[in-house]
Amino acid sequence: MEKREILRKKLLHRAQKKIEEKFAQKEIHIIKAVNLLEDLDSAYNLLNEALSDWKSKNPAEKSLAQVSELEKSANALKEERKNLQIFIDEAMKEELPNFGAIAGAIIGAKMLSEAGSKKELAFMPSSTIQLLGARKALFNHLKGKGKCPKHGFLFSHPLVQKLPKEKRGKAARIIAGKLSIAARKDYFTGKEDSKESLKEIAEKLARI
Repeated sequence: MEKREILRKKLLHRAQKKIEEKFAQKEIHIIKAVNLLEDLDSAYNLLNEALSDWKSKNPAEKSLAQVSELEKSANALKEERKNLQIFIDEAMKEELPNFGAIAGAIIGAKMLSEAGSKKELAFMPSSTIQLLGARKALFNHLKGKGKCPKHGFLFSHPLVQKLPKEKRGKAARIIAGKLSIAARKDYFTGKEDSKESLKEIAEKLARI
């Protein structure tokens, strides 16, 4: 009987590991895509800034032709960024429908990237979710070099940005609370039912 129980536990553990690996294979593409999105933004901004500076120097005909070619490259980067964002939007709807609906696809993907996996997000307390993206500021605070951060990636959330600065920390806490529940729903059920959560967030934010 004891051997049978040990075997049962081993089989359950193996099955669970296969499920987690299957999830991870899908999640890794979202993580890679959102990290690449930031690289594309940096490359586009750097190239665009350099081109603007070059054009301000009144380049001669030959130089102007080179500027024109580089502008095509900048536009191509912009187009690739647009395509990559569409991919992230669709992937988040499939993998983290509730989390993505509340956080927004890009912010949600960045939070997933920092958490490392859908499983990590599901078991993460809302206070940790609230500070995803504020790792550096948190470390500085722990070293006594600054205030404790009130938000990380959620600082960019449209609902947070609409509020006065002194209320943004509270807003981020409210949204993080709902994101914590959403992450568990996505991990354990995969069923999308974010409308009620979004309504509750809007009502709570209206009161503050």
